[in-house]
Amino acid sequence: MSPTAVARLAAFAVALLGAVLLIGAGWTPNVQPDADAYWHAALRLREGMPLYLPAGADETEIYRYAPWFAFAWLPLTYLSQDAAYLVWRGLLLVAAIAAVAPLLRRPSPAAFTLSVLLFSLLVSNLPAANVTTLMVGVLAIGLPTRAGPYLLGAAASLKVFPILLVAGYVAERRWREAVISIAIAAVLWAHVLVFGLDTYPTTTVSGESFYLGGVSLLALHPALLVTGVVVFAAAGMWLVVRGSRWTWLLAGAAIPTVVPRVWLPDAAWVSPATSMLLRSEAGSASQDSSADRAPGSDPDTPRTSPPTAQGPE
Repeated sequence: MSPTAVARLAAFAVALLGAVLLIGAGWTPNVQPDADAYWHAALRLREGMPLYLPAGADETEIYRYAPWFAFAWLPLTYLSQDAAYLVWRGLLLVAAIAAVAPLLRRPSPAAFTLSVLLFSLLVSNLPAANVTTLMVGVLAIGLPTRAGPYLLGAAASLKVFPILLVAGYVAERRWREAVISIAIAAVLWAHVLVFGLDTYPTTTVSGESFYLGGVSLLALHPALLVTGVVVFAAAGMWLVVRGSRWTWLLAGAAIPTVVPRVWLPDAAWVSPATSMLLRSEAGSASQDSSADRAPGSDPDTPRTSPPTAQGPE
């Protein structure tokens, strides 16, 4: 067996071990579902009560997202709570599969290894049932499509940091998509004003996650967070100026790095970024293939060099 094959098998074995550890860390009995906050927010809407509760209320009832997401949860409140959570977790599982689907369309040892890790990160979120898995899965499939800017804007209205992916549009000089993403996020978030900011929950961010042992740079030391932001900003501006498609991957990696409060599944934000990187590479390969064919020629016929003009004898 060649050294390359051994290295690939070792990397895949490490990924499988990581998958077991990640899923085991997530499936602990002391996890308080984030879905509780979504459930109680939707119930308050049904009963005409305030959507937002101030800091100091029960953590399971504090809702921090844009109003539209609470309205989206309304149909689930007509089920029993257990049934609603079962449906919600089933949707998150489908989203976790969708998050790795773009990688599996181009199978390779690296793609399989990364898919195992990303899928495990997202599945480890099922007990907590946070919306992150849904956003990652939807963007992994939808970001390369025409609906991408609208989906990115909706995701950013729930958690601000996904808007960093707009850097990829800017690097590709797709100004319209960048503006749409920012505008959608702003419009959806502005609905918070309708429900009043006086009760919107504001809490001091410690940087520590309450499950899965996530610790952000802020929790380690504020200077590390500042350094991380500066490094990613400088690298991002350099890639954007160069118009590099690697901007997508940098932006995806920046999301779990610069957030003040982090948890392990946040690392899966590289999934939609990788999806866009693969799309860019496929587009470049298609353009190169078209350039190698003479206009009007059979695409299956290899390109031949034009005859060399000869001077008069």
